[in-house]
Amino acid sequence: MVSGFEARPAEELAPVLAWLRRGEAVRARTAFPAGTALPDGRLDLCKQDLGPLGAAAVADALPEGGGPVKHLLLGTDGLGDGGAAAVAPKAVAARVETLYLGCNNIGGGGVCEIANQLIAAPGVVKALWLKRNPVGADGVRAVAETVRAGTVLRTIDLTQTGLAAPDVAVLVDAMIAAGGGARAIERLYIGGNRLGADGARELARLLAAGAVAELYVSAARLGDPGAQVLAAALRSAPPGALRRLSVASNGIGPAALAELVAAAAAAGVELVDAGRVKAAAILAADDNHLDEPGAATIAAALAAAPHRLAFLNLRYTDLGSPGALRLLEGAQRAATPTRFLLGGGIAKRVKKELTALAAEIPASVFDVAPDVRAIRSVYRTAPPA
Repeated sequence: MVSGFEARPAEELAPVLAWLRRGEAVRARTAFPAGTALPDGRLDLCKQDLGPLGAAAVADALPEGGGPVKHLLLGTDGLGDGGAAAVAPKAVAARVETLYLGCNNIGGGGVCEIANQLIAAPGVVKALWLKRNPVGADGVRAVAETVRAGTVLRTIDLTQTGLAAPDVAVLVDAMIAAGGGARAIERLYIGGNRLGADGARELARLLAAGAVAELYVSAARLGDPGAQVLAAALRSAPPGALRRLSVASNGIGPAALAELVAAAAAAGVELVDAGRVKAAAILAADDNHLDEPGAATIAAALAAAPHRLAFLNLRYTDLGSPGALRLLEGAQRAATPTRFLLGGGIAKRVKKELTALAAEIPASVFDVAPDVRAIRSVYRTAPPA
């Protein structure tokens, strides 16, 4: 439990515990003194100061065998390893599909307990969100074992969990071994860790193997060397295997960024985020940069052949009107459209014409995945992009 943490009085949990024991679904958003239940199966208890005992009480009240709770959100609740160990078996027994446990001071021991439960019941939990916990090497090894065990896990969030390149290697090995079948991991959040070029080389193996569909590696200090390693991997990756890529706030320069975006487009990637994450200042993560020659390189790549790149975020890259004009010239020649998200200081006419060229992109391209919708919280900020 977090030092100085003060748990919510037990009596304030009574209403939500009584509802859980009844096993009745709610038809509309229903707020309790502690927590909120939603009709889509979310029980949102984020930032409710549960502590390990409160979390254990919630877990004990979950109906065994399945009930109204499909997505259990316990972010920033002071669980610690003890709370995680108490919640995991009960959540699995209740057939909970989403476990959001971000910001709970859960270390390697707690993650091992969670992993043991997921492995024992491999057909239950589909999304495990562990962001901003001190997971470390022991924790990532436990997550890797969960992947190797052939569970239905498809979303893993290890953002800001203190990982280094060797830890990433362990997870990548497991994900590649899982292959591209029904048990493959679909999306991996691993940003906010100081991975650098060494970490990028491990992730490059993942991309080259086509073993992940969405990779979020923002604020990981990739720099130019890391971006170039990822670009090379995408050039040899199975076409269309990777659909979404976030490299925001990685201190990537214009030439390397242009190379990476061009490689992503050629590889069939649909969305690329090269902008800035909200936590950039806290993480001391440098912005990426794009200049006019880099924009011309991207424009030429997008105009050279049909592609799937429907969205490209270039905000906070210092791109000015001359570079945006190069993008517009390329977009006018391109067989398939791209929606560009650009920053300030760019002529309104250029932005307007780029927007018009992207008008026919179907809205479905920008749909949020069900696993991400499942962690939207009444009490937290928006989930990672």
